[in-house]
Amino acid sequence: MTVNRKLDISTRRSWFRRQNSLVFGRTRKSKQAKEAIARCQDEGGVLAAADVSDFSQQGLRPLWLLRLHTLYRCSSVITFLLVTAMLVVYGWTVYSQQLWSQAYRKLQTLQRSERQLTTNNEVLKNQLAQEAQTSATKLVSPSPATAIFLRPALENSKSATPNTTFNSQSQQQNSMPLGY
Repeated sequence: MTVNRKLDISTRRSWFRRQNSLVFGRTRKSKQAKEAIARCQDEGGVLAAADVSDFSQQGLRPLWLLRLHTLYRCSSVITFLLVTAMLVVYGWTVYSQQLWSQAYRKLQTLQRSERQLTTNNEVLKNQLAQEAQTSATKLVSPSPATAIFLRPALENSKSATPNTTFNSQSQQQNSMPLGY
């Protein structure tokens, strides 16, 4: 009985080594496997049990299994890319919401400051109006009699000369009407 167990273990080990030693997707076809495939095609697509055992012994993998493994690898890559893209979009969404909330808080503080400035301005105007109504401040309502007129400052003679030449040239060019 121990002999059988050792034999089973040794066959399992050799099968395990054979399975791991082959590169998946690149199988070696032996003469027996080629003959079995040719017989299968000639007989109408039916494989015998002996032919199936030849495939497992030679390490050949069926085409559908190779396609399934390729599909698994491709879907794994696509899944990884989709998860990465989802994490990027999620991070961008969180970051943009954070920026928006900061900008909104700044807008609220600016609006509050604007309301305070408007209130303070109106309070000052009200105080000035109340002080103007009392006679103790000696404020006078504006009138033409109390208006102050200032004389224009004299211009330098050097700066007046280039202006007159420029004006005379522009008047000569504009003597013709441009249109109606």
